[in-house]
Amino acid sequence: MTSNELSPHVRRLRAALSGPPPSDPRFLPGPDDVRALTPRELGSLLPLVHRVIAERREAETGPGDPRDDVVRLARQVQWHGGAPEFTAEACAELFAVLATAPRPPDVDLAAAVLARCAEPWDTAALAAPAAALVRAAVDAGPNPDRCAAILAVAALAGPDAERAAGERLAAVLAERPLALLELDGLRAADVHERALLADDKRYRAPQDWPPLPDAAGRPAADDRYARAAHRIARAAAGQLAALHRGELPYASDTAFAGPDGETLRHAVGAGLRRDEPWAGPLLAEILPKVSVAPTAARTVPSQSVSIGLAHAVEEQPTPEALDALREARRVVRHAGLAKKLDRSLRRAEKNLGKRPEVALRLPDLGLDPATGVRRLPVGPYTAVVALAADGPSLTWERADDGTPLRTTPAAARRDHPDAVAAARTLVKRLRAQQRTLALALESGYVLDTVYRYGRWRTELAEHVVGSTVTRRLIWEIERAPGDWHAFLPADDGLPADDGLPDADPATAVRLWHPARAGDAAQRTAWRDRVVALAVRQPFRQAFREQYPLPEPGREAALFDGPMLDAQAVLGLAAREGWTIDDDMLWRRFGPAEVGIDFGGSLFPGTTGWFSVEAVRCDRPLGDLGPVLRSEALRAVDLLVSVGAFAWWDTTDDTRERRASLRRLHAEPLGEQARLRRAALRRILAATPGAEVADRHVTVHGHTVHLATGRVSRDGEPVDIAVPDGPKARALPFLPYDEKLLERIARTVEVLLESGPDQAPTAANSRTSASS
Repeated sequence: MTSNELSPHVRRLRAALSGPPPSDPRFLPGPDDVRALTPRELGSLLPLVHRVIAERREAETGPGDPRDDVVRLARQVQWHGGAPEFTAEACAELFAVLATAPRPPDVDLAAAVLARCAEPWDTAALAAPAAALVRAAVDAGPNPDRCAAILAVAALAGPDAERAAGERLAAVLAERPLALLELDGLRAADVHERALLADDKRYRAPQDWPPLPDAAGRPAADDRYARAAHRIARAAAGQLAALHRGELPYASDTAFAGPDGETLRHAVGAGLRRDEPWAGPLLAEILPKVSVAPTAARTVPSQSVSIGLAHAVEEQPTPEALDALREARRVVRHAGLAKKLDRSLRRAEKNLGKRPEVALRLPDLGLDPATGVRRLPVGPYTAVVALAADGPSLTWERADDGTPLRTTPAAARRDHPDAVAAARTLVKRLRAQQRTLALALESGYVLDTVYRYGRWRTELAEHVVGSTVTRRLIWEIERAPGDWHAFLPADDGLPADDGLPDADPATAVRLWHPARAGDAAQRTAWRDRVVALAVRQPFRQAFREQYPLPEPGREAALFDGPMLDAQAVLGLAAREGWTIDDDMLWRRFGPAEVGIDFGGSLFPGTTGWFSVEAVRCDRPLGDLGPVLRSEALRAVDLLVSVGAFAWWDTTDDTRERRASLRRLHAEPLGEQARLRRAALRRILAATPGAEVADRHVTVHGHTVHLATGRVSRDGEPVDIAVPDGPKARALPFLPYDEKLLERIARTVEVLLESGPDQAPTAANSRTSASS
């Protein structure tokens, strides 16, 4: 790449890093120049960045040296430049820089470079630097966690260096059987496979590059290592089985000490990446047993391995792996570990949508395909598990004559506890399958997932479990290039013009989204239809928020106004996958990265109040498709809505909090509140005494705010008792699940029952409590 080919921001960065330090550090390039780097541009700059850092490390000058500003810029490029891509020339140049004064960790960086080299590397140019890097890593006492990196770089240094490094590693791992099995697999793998495995890190340092997003899809990855991974997982399963049989002594957190735990995570991760047939069954043997003690203690054989395997499932989920993770969560007794498994399970269910070819693989769990029922014999009784759109149910009947029973027979619980537990577990698994499929399908919006009609129809629309989710959603089928037709799959009570269309199996089908609808009339028609047919959708689809393209520089105006509770925002942000970087929240949506600037310092544990100052994207929002753009802005709106609703804490009912709530009432309704209004207008259309206005529901002189649920009369707040829990009466049909929508509906119900001349009864529950 010549200087004439460099973009302006690259030229500025290269000049600042290689030229004399500026007299005023304000003239240095800024974060915008760093974030504008493409992967190829970043790869071309990194050799110069590491040379600047190495020179400063070797210099004997003290603090205040003018080069410190340049070093800070170099570290900013190193840490915040993003994911690089290297040419063969840049790869050789960076190897040479690292080999000038090699340190043991540099071999990890060299392996990461090999994994990101987009061209065949120059083996002759890499040989001498590779030998120096391997000597530095081995002479210091080889770190077992660097096995893959050392062997990847050693292969470039020549067969003698590779053989010597392998022998040193084998000596270090002599008492670690699983790690020795992995070493055998690494020796059989090629350089590229070793580099990819070295990049599979459980914890990444700030200077580490993001993981390779396409590593799972490379057909050559793990080809030879996969056989070793199978042997490692099988050996671990046997070791845990012996531990639980009492054949091995038990001590807390000692089942897989040292490198064996990371070896097992690598092996299971490789199996899940490749969707190996052995990965699910062996994980079902390993994960529950490593998460619970063989005794009654609340300890675990290895908490770190349990968490590591949960992370592997989270990153590369399969239906079978999710079942293993759910079983581990069911049996775990360690409270802290249970919370970590819960988090991994939620993320894994969402991430399943990133693997549509795997997400469609749904087991039927023994249900009758025609009726959705499975009968389990339990002594003289029969447990009847039936699956419907609203979830599975468990009923009982006598085995001899089929007489239905109102409750679980006491004799069945006493004489057949295992069979009763199996029936209840089946119900939980079916409910989890429905929830996981709904989350996986919903996450397809961000990924722009398209299915092939033949497989979609067989494995979802006509599957005994998949159909309970699929047939309640609106889909689009491509009748001609660019011509999409929306339909609602056939079900009881639906009109005859709906149903599964006759189409070629290769035809594209995808979920309908309001942002792709032709106009507002089409969105309104689908919302009216969902309400009229009482179709309870598994996630918000017909009533999903859709956001038009804001004017450039006015993205934050969509979320202006409310002050936000920092704790509530950051807590939800962590669960939703946002990360903190440069005092901003960032999250990736498909190819784009979106950030929220709150105008101040931001770190884990931040408390207090802030507001949205800016919404940023690493590319113009107009370049994103309407669905991806809408989903990104919807995620921002979710944080704003939850943060705003979280202020109203009845234990801290101060004047300042009431003033904050009044300010929120003065703000225009957000997109979520507008959809809430549309839903309530349909629900209450035929209800006398309730009127849904632009911002409130008015009932007998009371107003219920659509953005907060706050009830007032003549401007004064009103406390009312809102029924909740199992004793609450069934609500009218709600087209989607949302706590605040349900709360407003119950509030309106209480106000209607109290009549125009009676005030609702005060109680501990407050309608404007946090949703």
